[in-house]
This record gives sequence, structure tokens and C-alpha cells, in this order.
Amino acid sequence: MACLLGMMVTAPFANRITRGFFPHRVLLSGISCLGLLNVGIALSESVETLFVVRLLQGLVLPCVLTAAMAMVGQTNNESLRLQWVSCYVAGTILGSTLSRFYPAFSVDLLGWQGGFITSAGLLFFACFFILQRISNFTTDINQGVAHTTPYLQLFKKALTEKRLLIAYSVGFGLLYSQSAIFTVLGLYLAQPPFNQTSQEIGLIYLACLPALLAVLISSKLHKMQKEKTVSAFLVILLWGSVLLMDSHYTLILLGVSGFAISTYLMQTQTTRMVSKACQVPVAFASGLYLSFYYGGGALGASLSAFAFQYWGWWGALSCVAVVQVMILAVVSLVAISARKEVTDYVSA
Repeated sequence: MACLLGMMVTAPFANRITRGFFPHRVLLSGISCLGLLNVGIALSESVETLFVVRLLQGLVLPCVLTAAMAMVGQTNNESLRLQWVSCYVAGTILGSTLSRFYPAFSVDLLGWQGGFITSAGLLFFACFFILQRISNFTTDINQGVAHTTPYLQLFKKALTEKRLLIAYSVGFGLLYSQSAIFTVLGLYLAQPPFNQTSQEIGLIYLACLPALLAVLISSKLHKMQKEKTVSAFLVILLWGSVLLMDSHYTLILLGVSGFAISTYLMQTQTTRMVSKACQVPVAFASGLYLSFYYGGGALGASLSAFAFQYWGWWGALSCVAVVQVMILAVVSLVAISARKEVTDYVSA
């Protein structure tokens, strides 16, 4: 929660913090800083110190993510954009999976300090990997938008661009749903008849890895099908997968896999929408998107745990369903408004 709090605070201002710097330099500096903070975790001797270090990591992460999104937004080639977005989301899947499992197993094998120092080593290796492949990437993170544009003016534009409004709403709903379902699933598996330990519960999230392959081939899926068709299929897959989780353990594994595929494919859609921002820099739009995204995650985790405590599994699912219906209503209103503006413009 400390890391999430830091991300929510920094994300809207990540573009301002990193303006004037090239994206690859922000990436290298940010990932190096995260590596040093992992060393700080290894040396932490109190919960208070650990909280501060995790908060600092949360402050750094949005800058890294917005720099990556700025790089994705620097192409006008739609086919190439789809490929880059797929790689970006695939990286987030692989990174989030490894971040859950590697520290758990390395700390068990090497101890607290050894586990997190080797985690820092992996981040420094990532810096070396980026450095070897990005030396010629020198385009500006602001993509030609004046550095002097007032923040409030950019903020207003980012909230009036219809494409971005849809992305913000769906992004909020995506991490809300993921946090809610995974939080409740962990609580559910810890109870009879499963009675699983934390390590056993953690292993079930390996079922998310098939989403990695789905995201990598998503660019071909978007080329073959219309956006609305893909979105409708993903919503059906999401709820079909969730309904499987209230049964046999094997079906729960299938449900987790299907749920991850649907939500991460939706994330490729929202990421692509943010990367096509017109009225504001992509990095600014990305920072605001991350604020909605992680805000949804924080709310989903808390509300779902509360609902599960009082109403059980189906009560928590109802909580997710209500929020998704509200998100659908917002997206529909924005889409209708955008269509009306186009119609009025053509008529004029």
C-alpha cells in the first residue's frame, strides 16, 4: 500500500518531473534508482524504514512508466504501435509475476538481505539490457509540445479528450476488478475446503502467465477484428472466468488464466488509446491514466475484502459487477457524446 500511495501521488505529475529528459535516460535512471531502493529494502531493519523505502519506490515508478509510454507514443505507424503496446503490456505481466515470486523464493533460500540484493541485481541487469539497445533513441519525451504549457491547461485538455476519458474509466475498472478478484480469491482459498498456505495461494497466480502469449499476439487480433467485437468478447471471457473460480481447484486455475487474459488484453486497448493522445503529451496522459488505474486498484482491494467479510464470495462479485456497470455507463455516455460531436461537425 505504501508503494501504491507513492504512485498515486506522483503519477499525475510524472510528465512534469521528467520533462526535458529523453525517455531512455529516464528509464535508465529510474530503474537504477529502483535497484538501489531494493538494496535499501535488504538493509531495512524496521517496518517504518521499509514503509519509507516502498513509498520512495512508488514515487519513482510512474516516471519510469510514463517514459516508456512516451516512447510508444512516438510512432505514427499504427501497426508498429500495436506491436510496441503488446511488448509493453507483456513486460508488465512478466515483471508483476516475477516481482511476486522471485522475492518469496529468494528470501527463503538466501535470507532477507540476499533475496533483495539479488532482486536489485536483476534490475541493474535490466538497465544494462536497455543500454545495449537504446543508445540511438534520442527523441524528446514531450514530442514537440511546449515545456511552458500550464499544468492546469494540460489537465483540462486531458479530461476533455474523449478517447482519454474512456481509457481512464476502463483503466480504473480494470485494476479495480483485478485487485478485487485476486484479493478475494486469496481469502477464499485460505478457508475450508482449500485451507491453502500463502505460498500455495501465491503459486496459483502462475496461471496468469498464458496472458503473456495472448498479449504478444494481440496486435494480430486487433487487425482481424473490430474493436467493439474484441471488447465484447473480453468482457464475456472475464465473467465466464470469474464464475469458474467458485468451484473445483482445476477450474479455479482455468478461471485465473482466462481472467488474466481478458484483463491484460483490455489493458493493451487502453494503453493504445493513451498512446494516441492528441491534445496533451502522451507522457502526461499516461501519468493521469496511472492515477485512475492505481486508484481503482486501491479501492478494489479494500472494498472487496470488506464485501467478502460480510457477504462472502458472491457479495464480493456483486461489488465488482456494480462498479463495472457504472464504468460501462460512463464509457457509453462518452462514446455517444463523441459520436454526436462528429455528427454536428459533419452537418455544419
